[in-house]
Amino acid sequence: MREMLLVPISQDGTFAESESLDAAFRRHQPWLVGRLTLVVRDPEEARDLAQQAFLKAAERWPIGSPDEVARWLAVVGVRLAISEGRRRRRWGFLAVEDTDATWAMEIDPDLWLALSGLDRRTRAALILTVVEGYAQDEVADALGVPRGTLASRLSRARAKLRPALEVRG
Repeated sequence: MREMLLVPISQDGTFAESESLDAAFRRHQPWLVGRLTLVVRDPEEARDLAQQAFLKAAERWPIGSPDEVARWLAVVGVRLAISEGRRRRRWGFLAVEDTDATWAMEIDPDLWLALSGLDRRTRAALILTVVEGYAQDEVADALGVPRGTLASRLSRARAKLRPALEVRG
């Protein structure tokens, strides 16, 4: 049974159902960590980023329906991942690499190896459009880039991934 509460959605006093923050955490945390792991290539960093996304969600709670919460968390999580990558480059930190990549083999080894060749921004764009199903306009807005830039990144990513993921026979 989902924990729901009523939240105001307009000035006229209309209310809608929303999950409690605790219920949203239990529902969305596993897939958010999985998606962020694909972006940052490190499950521990992905857990930290997911935690940060939920902290930001707690500051704004309630966000809305479960679908709106999922969309919000995905966008905020990816933005946090990109910001963290920029911060690490700016300050000269070494990249965080997973020393035990067995988790990647459980997800999809071919996909993992192919995605690992893409930069973080391109992986994020690809995951949000292909895996999460967001429209290119939505992803461009979320990442703060023009739609044309996003489309170019996606095109280059697909071209790079195509040979790596082809079935070799």
